Amino acid sequence: MIPAARRWFEALALSAACAASSVLPAQATGGATGGATPKSAAMPKPPAQALPDFTKVPTTFEGLFAERESRAVDVLGYLRCLEATVNALRAGALGGVERGWSLTCIKQKAEWRGIFGELIDTPPGMRVKVQFALRSPGPTPKTRGGMVVRDPVDTVLASGTARALLRGLAAPAPGNGLGQFVPVTLAQKTFTEVWFVPSANTPERAVVGGDSLIQMSSDGMRELGHASRTPKMRVLSVPVGGTTYTLESSEVRIPLLTELMLAHLAIDVVREVRVRTREYDAILTRATRQWTFVKR
Repeated sequence: MIPAARRWFEALALSAACAASSVLPAQATGGATGGATPKSAAMPKPPAQALPDFTKVPTTFEGLFAERESRAVDVLGYLRCLEATVNALRAGALGGVERGWSLTCIKQKAEWRGIFGELIDTPPGMRVKVQFALRSPGPTPKTRGGMVVRDPVDTVLASGTARALLRGLAAPAPGNGLGQFVPVTLAQKTFTEVWFVPSANTPERAVVGGDSLIQMSSDGMRELGHASRTPKMRVLSVPVGGTTYTLESSEVRIPLLTELMLAHLAIDVVREVRVRTREYDAILTRATRQWTFVKR
């Protein structure tokens, strides 16, 4: 396992350990490590069901693409936040972290924060103990340096995503040995999503496909639905130093979440990335960091 993946799994193992002393009796724990399947939750396995429609779904290709694109960007931000928070913990910058605390990353306005806190059974649902904000400029435009802060934080949001993460840690992880998958919690306006994504992608070796989704209530206590389809996994490589990279999508119209994640990794090593579905070419250039679309 490469160092970044090891740190992510250490963080998730820490979150799983916290669940043992959590106030959530229905949330069993299990850490996803390697390609192994973690233990299932104590609750019976729910039947496959359609995700409920809580928001107005865009009708245009551009609108649907923007929705998927925003998820991909936020997943990458979450993973960077998680890695930075674990690095700070290992370096001693966060002080002592107790076993009973849960770890989550949330996006408050435009800022990612890694949060350690104690889940409680009364509002707001969590006592925040430590915050690590990705705030100061980092070595590249996409990175941020981190610092311990005591700023106001949305404790209800932190509680909901932390509880949803426990559900993700208890679920069987996708994968067949091609890659290691981790749960990522993204809060939406009226619900929380738990995405399973590859944990250690690089442009030289990236897994696309395998991404799946559980939809939870905003407080992270109830599972509302989950995707019944898991896209086939593929291992791809971006030619470092090239000028253009074309990613052949497995989809008809809208690329997979993991395909768009790879596009953002690839744009750092090539000048132009094309994600090609059967109906559209989506083109991202490094100069503008903007997408354009061509109907095929």
